[in-house]
Amino acid sequence: MDDADLHAVADRIEVLLEELRASSEGRVWMRIEELVRLLTELYGAGMGRTVELLGDDPGFLRRLADDDLVGNLLVLHDLHPDDLTTRAARAVEAMAPSVRKGGAEISVASVEPGAVTVTVKSSSAGCGSTAGALGDTVANALSTALPDVDSVDVKVQTVPEPTPIHLGRKPASAGTGPVIGTRR
Repeated sequence: MDDADLHAVADRIEVLLEELRASSEGRVWMRIEELVRLLTELYGAGMGRTVELLGDDPGFLRRLADDDLVGNLLVLHDLHPDDLTTRAARAVEAMAPSVRKGGAEISVASVEPGAVTVTVKSSSAGCGSTAGALGDTVANALSTALPDVDSVDVKVQTVPEPTPIHLGRKPASAGTGPVIGTRR
């Protein structure tokens, strides 16, 4: 199953749960929630055991943590080897080349439990909607990369491009005398 299929499965689970919630009476919905919670705990315990059995092989755990699906499951079950600050820095680092292609720079501004703020510095070239679209793209990518974060705040700063100054000869005006850099 590829990543697109996995996202489709996750979306379908959300839809099914919403449909069940809407069509179930209180007691039935409570049982459904309990079932989902118990299944999640069971799979989490299995993942925990897997990480435990890996023991002395940090390279294998790193490969698991770097996988989009498995890494997110490790986060879900509080088994990921990296803290939120490290994961946020890696996510920003991973998207930096594509942000730079758009003429901008990105950096982590702050990380707090459940919240990450990044700064995107963009040149003033282009229209304001370009900066807004860039901010939305970065926010969506970070939300996907950091599933345990409730709030991703992207501060887009527009940095004016310097105005070039052209140095050259200035024509002499009548009666003003010689202009520096011209011959008489």
